[in-house]
Amino acid sequence: MSLAKQLWIALFLIMLVTLGGTFMISTICARDYLEQQLYLKNLDNAGSLALTLSQMDKDPATLELLVSVQFDSGHYQSIRLTDPAGTVLVERANPPVELEVPDWFSRLVPIQVEQGSAPVQDGWNPFGTLTLQSHSRFAYEALWLQTGRLLFWFLTSLVAGGLFGTLLLRWVTRPLAGVVRQAEAIGMRKFIQIEKPKTREFRAVVRAMNRLSGRVKGMLEEESARLEKLRIEAHYDEVTGLLIRPQFINQVASVLAHDDASATGAIIIARIAELGQLNRSLGRKAADRLLQRMGEDLQAYTEKQIGWVAGRLNGADFSLLATGSDDAKTVAEDVARLLHAVVGELHLDGERMLPVGGTIFEPGESLSAVLARADNALLAAEQTGSSAVQISRPETSELSISDHASWRAALSFALQKDDLKLGQYPVTDTRGKLLHFESPVRVLIDGAWRHAALVLPWAARLGLLPLFDSMVLQAALRSIKEKGFPLGVNISPEALCDSGFRDEVYQFLKKSPELAGMLWLEVPEYVAYRQLNEFRTFCNVLKPLGCRIGLEHVGHHFSRISEMHDLGLDYIKVDGSLIRDVHTNPASQAILRGLCTIAHTIGMTVIAEGVQTDDELRCLPDLGLDGMTGPAVRLGD
Repeated sequence: MSLAKQLWIALFLIMLVTLGGTFMISTICARDYLEQQLYLKNLDNAGSLALTLSQMDKDPATLELLVSVQFDSGHYQSIRLTDPAGTVLVERANPPVELEVPDWFSRLVPIQVEQGSAPVQDGWNPFGTLTLQSHSRFAYEALWLQTGRLLFWFLTSLVAGGLFGTLLLRWVTRPLAGVVRQAEAIGMRKFIQIEKPKTREFRAVVRAMNRLSGRVKGMLEEESARLEKLRIEAHYDEVTGLLIRPQFINQVASVLAHDDASATGAIIIARIAELGQLNRSLGRKAADRLLQRMGEDLQAYTEKQIGWVAGRLNGADFSLLATGSDDAKTVAEDVARLLHAVVGELHLDGERMLPVGGTIFEPGESLSAVLARADNALLAAEQTGSSAVQISRPETSELSISDHASWRAALSFALQKDDLKLGQYPVTDTRGKLLHFESPVRVLIDGAWRHAALVLPWAARLGLLPLFDSMVLQAALRSIKEKGFPLGVNISPEALCDSGFRDEVYQFLKKSPELAGMLWLEVPEYVAYRQLNEFRTFCNVLKPLGCRIGLEHVGHHFSRISEMHDLGLDYIKVDGSLIRDVHTNPASQAILRGLCTIAHTIGMTVIAEGVQTDDELRCLPDLGLDGMTGPAVRLGD
């Protein structure tokens, strides 16, 4: 029950008690007053009439006339003249009349008035006794009128007091709305802080809740900083600050396992020829300075692009993974120019061999095939010259379309015909029970169903992704309604930043609230951090409808986890690069334990992506993960 209702009830009860007491006291006092006044009137009128009769002749006609005149001139119930023996000489009385007040009122408040009496003399001799009784009808009516007025003012006071109290309560409890929002946010795993109100009691509550939110945020910041430090120590080269070879290879393998736009791109490898000789001629300190500068410039170059990473494969080889890029030649030339610029800035004598090779990779390719092509391209560049750049490509291509116009026509036709279907890859908990199905889209292009990794980059270039994602979402809702299984759908960066798409999703889910709880919406980690304001708006709009929102490919921005403390995310999916060979990698195990601790603190489910082997599958529950997906994951019976 709301405070306003409680106020009205309390006010009504108080007024009811007050009215009851006031009514009883005022009614009794008024009745006593009226009885006293009527009694005095009876005495006065009886005395006046008895004095008149004492002075007049006592013949019956005169007595009858005087009594009648007095009776007709006033409101009397009866006038009686009796002789000393009690014999009635003259009597006038009004018959009983119906009172203009309710019977229950007259019974509840009876008015009993004593008769007025006075002796009548005949000279010095007593003649008789005159008794007079005024009518009480007007006393009842006066008392009833007074009670009605009291009731009117009671109701008026009740309404006025209730309205004033409601307004006052709203003003006093205005800060309570903020407290309620904060409490609801904490219940939804959003640890927000609000301004402290002026009301002392509310201020104490808000201070305590702000302290709780601040403590959670501080803990997240400390733990995420510790994990970031551990990740850097375990996965990054000490000299260059780039990914070490095993982690870079894991990153490439994870990308190749994706089923989205990041599953295409290029791998570039650059080699510092004769690094050993350079080490001897310049000294280890100068050589390390060269490597450090190259690493810094490569890292700065990759940070300008979404999802790109750089690594050091061995002492002399640098590598770059450019996800989503289809122009390996330009990327390789940029890398060569960066490395030669570093050599020039450090004023190293003589020509330096810096061959650069690379390859384009396509969805579904094996890791070994992609790395072999990149190595062959590097060898070809090394045999060509010091500044040579060589790019290799896959030998075959399934598609007969390659230019913008052809892709626009093919995608527009597919969208118009609704030639889309959803894949189904199970995401299970640690006991094999289904959490949801991942649902990557397949599009009918050039007579065959194409993977999202092949189609989405072109949809992005042509500005069709919001429309694409909208149709995928509609297909997911239809599938949920038909099959009754929860589905996970990927949201692209372009759709996330499109307010029209967000409004459209809101309308879809609002019309189908029973389906919203079975829909899992996920956004890549790097997209959420780069578009944090848009992602926050996305969460605030859609989460109240019951759908689940999470991050995928998590594991590259531990230092920023605390920024997500107020979004109320439901789950995260850990990138496959951290899962690969986790059963033999103590550093990855420590990182995953810490990540699970952070996520569980704010109520998020942790799911492993790209689980390849049974050994990885068996290791993950002990590290605290709640679910998993990948080639090794199977639904339980």
